[in-house]
Amino acid sequence: MSSSHSIEQALAGTQRHLLVRFMATLLLCLLLVELIVGAIFFYDLFQTEKKILTSMSTEYQRILTYDSSDRLIHVLEANPHRLVDNNIAAYWAQDNSSRPTFVAGDKNVVLNLPFADYQIDESRSWFDTFIVNPYMTLSIKGEQQQFWLVLDNRARDYIAYNQWLMTFYALIALVIVTTVFTRKIIQSAMSPLVTFGDLLDKLKKGQLEFAEPEPDSGQGLTVISSSVHSAVAKLQHVTTTLNTTVDAIAHDIRTPLSRITLASQSALLNNVDPQAMRDALADCAEHAMQASNMLTALMKLNDEVTGKRQPQNVDTQVSDVISKVVSWYDDVAEDKQIQLVSDVADGLIIQSDPDKLTQVLVNLVDNAIKYTEPGGCVTIKAEQSSNIKAKISIQDTGIGIDPKYQDLIFERLYRVDSSRSNIEGYGLGLSLALAMVENLEGQLMVKSECGVGSTFTILL
Repeated sequence: MSSSHSIEQALAGTQRHLLVRFMATLLLCLLLVELIVGAIFFYDLFQTEKKILTSMSTEYQRILTYDSSDRLIHVLEANPHRLVDNNIAAYWAQDNSSRPTFVAGDKNVVLNLPFADYQIDESRSWFDTFIVNPYMTLSIKGEQQQFWLVLDNRARDYIAYNQWLMTFYALIALVIVTTVFTRKIIQSAMSPLVTFGDLLDKLKKGQLEFAEPEPDSGQGLTVISSSVHSAVAKLQHVTTTLNTTVDAIAHDIRTPLSRITLASQSALLNNVDPQAMRDALADCAEHAMQASNMLTALMKLNDEVTGKRQPQNVDTQVSDVISKVVSWYDDVAEDKQIQLVSDVADGLIIQSDPDKLTQVLVNLVDNAIKYTEPGGCVTIKAEQSSNIKAKISIQDTGIGIDPKYQDLIFERLYRVDSSRSNIEGYGLGLSLALAMVENLEGQLMVKSECGVGSTFTILL
């Protein structure tokens, strides 16, 4: 089984696990909501039935008080539908000890009830009224007779039950819809991981053909997907750079090592000639120094990239730094018949690392002079830009750089093929300069045209 397939299976299992856990939690919450909603429905029905029973009791009590018991019995028997519609039965008793007699109303309400135990009062809760003892009674007392209104709540349960059932169906539909959308959301959320795993698998096998993703609108999960693609692109770039760097190191180190080998063999063969041995040792020392310098530059570049060389943050007089670099290269430029010009704004002081800035300018000025033909000009200009930054530019009238190489010249150990054979260097100067500028939280840009010259700009 391929690792890509294993990753897909693992992520699919994770998606199912997340969906099951989410739905279990949702169902538990919905069951709790259903219990609360059911309690609310029954409580509301209890209040309604209590209000109806109390209203009817008050009305009948008025008839019994201001008229007679016969009149009340007549009213009850003449209009029983009101009682039947509300599942209420009316009884009368001569006294508390006698057996109640049915008058009118719902005949399904049982007779053998201790009516006094079911009277509505503050001590009876809605739960007891509807679930434990599902009856409600109210007494209507006269001078000689006592009437009872009895309400059977069991006949009214269907009202609250139907309301609760409608809510339950609505919640079931909500669960189904939520499951569908949640599954899609989880799949969308996990898709960058699937892509990431697939890309890593291809990268490991060396089969990755990757193009930088187009910028998106930065909304929703596309941000995560874009970040995954960018991370893999950077990883691929690092891997490619590492391979290229190893090849370049092997290529550049082979030359001095070969010369050291030839010089040492020559010395061994001519061991009777002291001068030949001294020359051979001198060649060995020279080429060993070349290899050492390149490795030292690589280590310095690595320290800059990994942040091991933390920059200072002190007041830096830009004009002093540029003057120092110009003084070092005056003689070199004069020997090559190149005019070296500096144009620095007065009082330009920034918070930076003067040593790193000096190293950056040394690399850029050295390249400018190296690639400028005799009779040309190299100009160093420093000014304050509109956004409160120091802008330093190194402009030359040299051979220029083809546009297709302008993004590659900052790669370590990269040199344009046309310049490798006749220009000394390791291809690390611009890489080191870029790493130092970024370490100073600045920017290094290039603008060049073949046959016209190049301008390197530093923003700090």
